[in-house]
Amino acid sequence: MPPEDSDIKIKIDFDDTDSSASRVFDIASNLIKAFEDLDRVLITSVDSKISTALILEDVEKSSLTIWLRNMLRATDDDALKGLDWKPQVGKYLVKAKYVALQWLDKSVGDDTPKLEDLTETIRELAAETDARHLPDYPPINPARIAQPLDAIQRVKGQFKKTEKLTVTLDKSEYQVDITKQWLPSQHLPETPIAQELSNEADMLLIVRKLDLLGRSQWTFKHGKSSISASIDDPDWIREFHQGKHPITPGDALKVRMRFDYRYDAGGDLCDQKETIIKVYAVIHAAAPPADLFKDDE
Repeated sequence: MPPEDSDIKIKIDFDDTDSSASRVFDIASNLIKAFEDLDRVLITSVDSKISTALILEDVEKSSLTIWLRNMLRATDDDALKGLDWKPQVGKYLVKAKYVALQWLDKSVGDDTPKLEDLTETIRELAAETDARHLPDYPPINPARIAQPLDAIQRVKGQFKKTEKLTVTLDKSEYQVDITKQWLPSQHLPETPIAQELSNEADMLLIVRKLDLLGRSQWTFKHGKSSISASIDDPDWIREFHQGKHPITPGDALKVRMRFDYRYDAGGDLCDQKETIIKVYAVIHAAAPPADLFKDDE
């Protein structure tokens, strides 16, 4: 009986008359490690403070069948406080791995699969989790995700032609094409040593703390998340300091927010910043929300 809470089932159909046990277990070990490395990259598109590991749930001997479960944990992160984020993020990791396996099984030729297409699909899946109640789900650096994808392709090379690899994710069974062994790292787009990426979105933010001196950041609530951001709208800031836009905690600002991300040469997210580039309007509240300062306690 398979464990009810398993996220991944790996089934290796091997030739038991011509296979050593160590080779089959080596294949399984390498594949699990590749999936763990892939998860660590995938999770950065949701929140870099979440850690993930694959926990062994059960093993079946007839063909080598392994059940694994994602173990998720968040270090101190205000954006995730009070949120039931684990089910959504768990489903995201499952869906993203399924998409990655399908992408790796495409053929290389005149229309070689593009890593940018895969990373954009993964970014959209991350945004669907709504784990942070924010639109800041950064795309994964292609150079970073190419490493675990290469590892999966190399595992395929350990199989014999008569053997099969089947991966079941969220009850969807997928037979991997072990003949497709091309390496994504050999098809990386030309990129600078470091990268800066950004995106913009219109948002409604509830004001928690104002910057009255113009030297620090404002603090807002968005859903259950807390955001600190500066306002780079000189005309509005001038009018605000002239008293034309009276604001009290609990009021909301309709704004355009820019999210900036900096990645190092290895594809790791090393800095991110939120900036309000346009204030459209102040929305006055009848009374501040009851939980406005809840996570300050």
